[in-house]
Amino acid sequence: MAYAEKRGTGKTPWRARYKRPDGTLGSEPGFRTKKAAEEWGEDQEAAIRAGRWQDPERARTPFAEFVPIWMAAQKAAPATTIKRQRLLTRHLIPGFGTTKLCEINIFTARAWGNKQTCAQSTVGHALTLLSMILTGAADAGYLLANPMYGRRRQSDRAVHDVTQQQGAVGHVEDDDEEVWAQPEDAYQLYQRMGGVEGLMVLTACYTGLRWGELAGLHRSNVLLKRTDELDGKPFERIVFRIDPKVGALHEVEFALDEADLKRWHEAEDARLVACQEKEWKAKRRKEPKGQVRLYLGPPKNRTSSREVDLPPFLAQLWEEHLKEWPHEYVFSTPGTEGAWWRRGNYSRVLRPAADGREAIPRKRGYAGRGGWEPILPEFTMRGARHTHDTWMKEDRVDRSLRFKTMGWAVTGDIEGVYEHVTPQMRKERLDALEARWERSQRMALAQVS
Repeated sequence: MAYAEKRGTGKTPWRARYKRPDGTLGSEPGFRTKKAAEEWGEDQEAAIRAGRWQDPERARTPFAEFVPIWMAAQKAAPATTIKRQRLLTRHLIPGFGTTKLCEINIFTARAWGNKQTCAQSTVGHALTLLSMILTGAADAGYLLANPMYGRRRQSDRAVHDVTQQQGAVGHVEDDDEEVWAQPEDAYQLYQRMGGVEGLMVLTACYTGLRWGELAGLHRSNVLLKRTDELDGKPFERIVFRIDPKVGALHEVEFALDEADLKRWHEAEDARLVACQEKEWKAKRRKEPKGQVRLYLGPPKNRTSSREVDLPPFLAQLWEEHLKEWPHEYVFSTPGTEGAWWRRGNYSRVLRPAADGREAIPRKRGYAGRGGWEPILPEFTMRGARHTHDTWMKEDRVDRSLRFKTMGWAVTGDIEGVYEHVTPQMRKERLDALEARWERSQRMALAQVS
């Protein structure tokens, strides 16, 4: 039976003693009165008998000690695991490493987030991960519940700068909103970038494929023919197929192990020797902490493995592209032996095309270049995916086809269980996209004239 012991003469001299499930005595200090200590101990024994007891000692486990336990229980893609490790080592463990699990709550999390000087999106990702870990602690019996579950972090948008207000009173520009394109914007980017780079951004806008799905496309999965029946007649469509096993290119920064570092140092030594032989000045580069690797793997989730219909104009552009394209992967970098695009490499092409660039005059040894006016500042390939879904919404494409095209899963929705994609839906979407393309060309001709 639980009882109380007096320890010391301070403001909280009493501690509770109670019998734990294994028969040993547990204790909890910090009570002002004997009665309070006895009642707390009796509550613990009652919870033990009812099978709902949580060990207070486990709740006092430091956050940094529980993190490896939680990480070992997770099954995630390499990119997700590395992102979590980066958030933990750079942000969460320095902030909460010695904090007891039971002392982390929405208040302490918000206070920590408000002090951070990194990007607010990074703070948001870190707090989301913190909440996931606390949910794991509750599942593992370290906590009764996750105190952050269902609680939203206060947004810094509540603090307004009147200089950001534009247009009507009370309207504040949302800087975090993804930039999306009108059809004429997509056409201008396609024309300005040209080649495979322009075709890539145009394809993204008219199909909604993710960056990795575009960069990982193989010849065997493009321009496939599918035939349905519509109004008693054959309805042929051209599709891209996202393979369930190797349908996406993943770009992940892996930590270097000892063997990797040894190979890096050997290559660096060889580089320095070659520079010395040519009498070039060269310094030893800083040892890298990680290495970005490209590999083909499954797309984002199960529903991302899909087929996406191409409007007729885009299928024709693709037929012309493949006639002259020598590589197996249809969006590999030009001028190479079919090397995959990296996000950074492609960004160096997209950024000046979308944001504009200054002219550089001709000088000795340099032919110069013309300036570009901005077309769509801050537009990204993710924005192209936003673009396609926005167009489908505007064209009133049925939700079932929108979700299937974008590779989204319908969860917890009875409507999603019963609705299906029909050939008529597909035709209406393709007709709408074709009309957008024709509109963009008319507007381009009008601007020229």
